[in-house]
Amino acid sequence: MHYFLKVKVTILLLLISSVQAQQVVYQENNIANSEKNKLVLTAQEQVWIKENKVVSVIGDSDWFPFEGFNKEKQYVGIVAEVLNLISEKSGLTFNVTETLSWHHTIQYSKDKQVDIISASASNPMLEKNYRPTFSTIKNPIVMIASKSMHYIPDLETTEGMNVAILSDSGYSDRLKQAYPNIKFIEVNQIDDGLIGVVEEQFDIVLMSMAVASYQMAELGLYELRVVGVTDLDMELTLFVNRDKPILWEIINKVKLHETQQERHEILSKWIKHKYIDRYSPENVRLFGLIVIFMVIFFIYRNRILKKQAMALTALSQTDKLTDTHNRLSLDKIILQKVMQSQRYKSTFSLIMIDIDLFKQVNDKHGHLVGDKLLQQFALLLQENIRESDLLGRWGGEEFLIVCPNTSLQEAVVLAQKLRYEVDNTIFLSVGKKTASFGVAEYKHAETAEDCLVRADSAMYRAKSSGRNKVIAEE
Repeated sequence: MHYFLKVKVTILLLLISSVQAQQVVYQENNIANSEKNKLVLTAQEQVWIKENKVVSVIGDSDWFPFEGFNKEKQYVGIVAEVLNLISEKSGLTFNVTETLSWHHTIQYSKDKQVDIISASASNPMLEKNYRPTFSTIKNPIVMIASKSMHYIPDLETTEGMNVAILSDSGYSDRLKQAYPNIKFIEVNQIDDGLIGVVEEQFDIVLMSMAVASYQMAELGLYELRVVGVTDLDMELTLFVNRDKPILWEIINKVKLHETQQERHEILSKWIKHKYIDRYSPENVRLFGLIVIFMVIFFIYRNRILKKQAMALTALSQTDKLTDTHNRLSLDKIILQKVMQSQRYKSTFSLIMIDIDLFKQVNDKHGHLVGDKLLQQFALLLQENIRESDLLGRWGGEEFLIVCPNTSLQEAVVLAQKLRYEVDNTIFLSVGKKTASFGVAEYKHAETAEDCLVRADSAMYRAKSSGRNKVIAEE
């Protein structure tokens, strides 16, 4: 029975890794395959690369298989492979410095001492000074427990258990928000969580499938197994210093041109680990019977996960309050429009919008009424823009509209229409409100950041000159 459980764990880990690797390879939408075009860097980006000979990176000493340093002090892992690929495609040169712990990494980010930090996406502490790039590698967050623990179909059923999570990880805040009734206990190191389960300090520890499988094998913790898969993914992301927007655009452009084969080769090298080799050969005899059951189970489970993945993808790109695009989604849309504009000589315009005197609403009526106003305002905008226009919440009471194939004059007409609709609408609980609009058309020589700055500047000029106005930035 003891050997049977070991083989069962082995097959579970290998099959989850296989399903996960396939999802990583085929879920992402990449320009390299869809448009069959080579990577094209702008003159400004090429000059930046020549003037910045080395890009500084900080690497975790032991975050395998994502990153770490081997006995020869060489930087290795999935992130290292990704950086090598970016270097080959762009000509960037990376210099990686080892950090002792995640705490030290956070300290580096506060001081903005390096150009790039790798981490899981949606990390509020890093995002203060660093901007996340697009994530092209995802890994499911799984539940690890002792082999005596029964299968757990959903994380909600762990209420009342002691559930360990890695502190300051990108997904820890998402877990706390999604499951407020679960008793989460933060640990600083991966080893602390796994060994804590062995020593019965915790019932379950949550971490990415890749990290769990690698560390369990390295530590020889065969009394542990995967007992369930959560609905969340650990999205491997490169965070770029906000003071270097051109570097951010170069990194994103390269990542959008990654091919499925390139990602598959990286994952195949680091996700697969030798679990079966550690067991006696007699256990292989059980493989045939167990694999039939497990394959049937995972085919069914994979169908459910695909549906959930689609819903989670939409959720990760949507502002929860207003049901419009969130800032990360807007960043991606604008960068794609810039690339299309540079390649096909097309144009697009941005409309930056700010609700006038919004703070007075919160101060007078409270934040719940303020939230209701934001929802009404977003709905009003959505009903009055064109089908091709893309609306998102930029932050706070600011909204942004991306207008494809639209000149400055056409965008100004649309902005004037929206200003009129806002000015003539009675909003529930607050009455009449106005908004200020800034409009800018993309110029082919500029970056996405430059265009955003011009639209934002025009919007603030509209506010400072009396509000309830539309101002265009030539």
